[in-house]
Amino acid sequence: MEFTVKRNDILNELNLVQGVIERKSTIPILSNILLEAAGGRVAITATDLDVSICCGCPAEVRSEGQVTVSARRVFDIVRLLPEDAQIEFSPLENDWVEVRSSHSQYKVVGLPKENFPSIPEPSGPTVSIPGSLLRATIQRTMFAITQEESRYSLNGALLLLSPREIRMVATDGHRLAVVSKGLDFAGLEGEIRALIPRKTLVELQKLIGAEDVPIEFGRDENHLFFSVGEKRLVSRILAGQFPNYEMVIPRNNDKSIVAATQAIGDGIRRAAVMSDEKLRAVKFSFNPGVLELTASSADAGEAREVVPVNYEGGSVVIGFNPQYLLDFLGVCGSDSVCLSVKDEETQGMLLPAGATDLDYKYVVMPMKL
Repeated sequence: MEFTVKRNDILNELNLVQGVIERKSTIPILSNILLEAAGGRVAITATDLDVSICCGCPAEVRSEGQVTVSARRVFDIVRLLPEDAQIEFSPLENDWVEVRSSHSQYKVVGLPKENFPSIPEPSGPTVSIPGSLLRATIQRTMFAITQEESRYSLNGALLLLSPREIRMVATDGHRLAVVSKGLDFAGLEGEIRALIPRKTLVELQKLIGAEDVPIEFGRDENHLFFSVGEKRLVSRILAGQFPNYEMVIPRNNDKSIVAATQAIGDGIRRAAVMSDEKLRAVKFSFNPGVLELTASSADAGEAREVVPVNYEGGSVVIGFNPQYLLDFLGVCGSDSVCLSVKDEETQGMLLPAGATDLDYKYVVMPMKL
């Protein structure tokens, strides 16, 4: 295997796979990438056995073949070379690889290519999802995924595809994010339901990038497949039963305020400065025309913020974790938001106010004050 490639071309692909590489793996081959030169292209594959990425770039291939090399070493070498560099890769004895560019020369330790895990291949029909839509649903739900690894079925987001709708749901038991959009999926019969791990969602956002490109999605019994052009991401499906999230969405919250997103977000941040470090609660007091935000700590002091809102109902006081609300406000995508509550013991619900492209609901459990 021998090939020459442009530095910037291969750097983009090496950067894409870095998030998958296991740096502290007990299986050495998982710290390596598989380089395969053939047909005017070098293909790059990385995996941690749960998530795999296959990508590549054009190359001048002098002889075809495969090698595995340290993903981090090769990435560091390539990124430090000049932007206009041409880089030559060629094999040496004992699975070593030589990397040359102008006055730079490296010999990198490799491992037998036969030890590299095989990557599952997609089979069966696929569904095309607009990349911008999938990116938006991930951004509005991923932050609500639990950080507790022991709650296995909550370590990812639930993706639901029906012939006329896409929906994504995530929860950590204290809050719930649900986003959906009506969309006709040609050829889709029935419902596709899959639990996507957090790491897969992170890598999927990188795969989509900033462009609005169609994502081809498919699944088999154990794996999910996402393709963008010649780039492919393969992920194991999370096992376990996702909770019945619809039971958590409040139906009788009769006290609703509408506030400017920027104003209420700034008010929450300022009040949270004085919140107790252990409790981490801010008190929300609904009053006609205003929302009063207060927080106190025996060690720090007290804070009071008043935010103008549209509200004509009766007084109610409820406590929330300020960070939970700020997470929503940061991605809601609207200039104003609606916060509805019932009483101090019932979960609150936030929605973007006004017309939006997505149906977005965010439910937050109250805190005892």
